[in-house]
Amino acid sequence: MFQFIQELIIHKNFFLGSISFNEVIKAEKDFYQILRDYWYQDNYLTAKWWLLIFLSIVPPIVWWKHLDKKRVTEITAFGLFFGVAAIILDTIGSNAMIWTYPVRLSPYLYPQVYPYDVGCVIIPFMLVYQRWGKQFKKYILSTIVLSFFLAFVAEPIMEWLGIYKGITWKHLYSFPIYWLLGIICWGILKKFKNLEQRN
Repeated sequence: MFQFIQELIIHKNFFLGSISFNEVIKAEKDFYQILRDYWYQDNYLTAKWWLLIFLSIVPPIVWWKHLDKKRVTEITAFGLFFGVAAIILDTIGSNAMIWTYPVRLSPYLYPQVYPYDVGCVIIPFMLVYQRWGKQFKKYILSTIVLSFFLAFVAEPIMEWLGIYKGITWKHLYSFPIYWLLGIICWGILKKFKNLEQRN
């Protein structure tokens, strides 16, 4: 897709306005048809596809069993902030062809890392927030450990399994992003809690 856009920009007719919106729609239809065909042939009901199903179902059940129900709104709000940010960044990276996902849960979700985002990133960060969110120093240390694990263990395993493929992205880049997202979301929740206490 990225190469297609580059070719459009380079092509002189692009600057003359000769590409119509209907041509863009046709290119998208062709792309999604190829994606659906690929998914049915190479993803659906494979062991890797079942792993994505597992990551979509089991971690949320584990989270619910271990959730501090007295803080359900606070912990869920943290997870939503973290999740929205992670999924937006993943969408940008996928669409920019910095990384891609050879194995997809569905051809209708694009990009496809949602099971990984939920099962391996968002829920572990929610559990860390639940356990150490009230003790900032311990929270910082635990998010460093979790971010290191995600960047240098979980991502390489997903790449080795063929579920994720870095194109220009390096695992080293993921580490500070995971950690900063955890700190930013902690700060947002802290600010919201302070506002609640004042009113």
